Amino acid sequence: MPLLAGARLAVLDTETTGFDPARGHELIEVAIVDVVDGAIGGTWSSFVRPMRPIPAGAAAVHGITAAMVADAPEPNAVARELASRCQGAVLVFHHAAFDLPFLQQLLRGAGLPPLVQPVLDTFGLAKLVKPKSHGLSALALELGLPPEPPHRALGDALTTARLLLVLAPRWEAERRIRSLAELAAESQDALRSRRERRSETPVPA
Repeated sequence: MPLLAGARLAVLDTETTGFDPARGHELIEVAIVDVVDGAIGGTWSSFVRPMRPIPAGAAAVHGITAAMVADAPEPNAVARELASRCQGAVLVFHHAAFDLPFLQQLLRGAGLPPLVQPVLDTFGLAKLVKPKSHGLSALALELGLPPEPPHRALGDALTTARLLLVLAPRWEAERRIRSLAELAAESQDALRSRRERRSETPVPA
């Protein structure tokens, strides 16, 4: 049976005002792409009204301006919708270490439980194809995926979903992965190995 057969996954991506929610940076856009039984299904995305101005540096990356989020839903409303759409699904990210803390902060602020489902990370799974770069846009180009607007939540979530549909069958065929739990573990192990190699790299004098 194909690895994704019968499974429901929620592929997520975010855009933010910075890199670290612990330093006051906020979520300003979130998207979910459903992958059901090995095929891309419905999509959802929403702006999130921030409590602080969007820094110019962040706006230069994703193009989201104050005017675009002025009438956006407040964080608590987005958090409730997000929690509902993620319920019961395996979560998929490209570099979960960035997106997940912002999503957990959003849910915590609304008094909702954190996301505790298994997490698949295509950043880690990409090691199988030995890419020139693990960046999402670079991987999409290298693997011939359809282009999407970069650095926007829905476009990046769609690209991540397509990347998963390319990588999961290869892990199944080449590494004999037989369950989503195994695939999630492999994706996290790949990230840990990458971090360890980088930490062991000698610093030039």
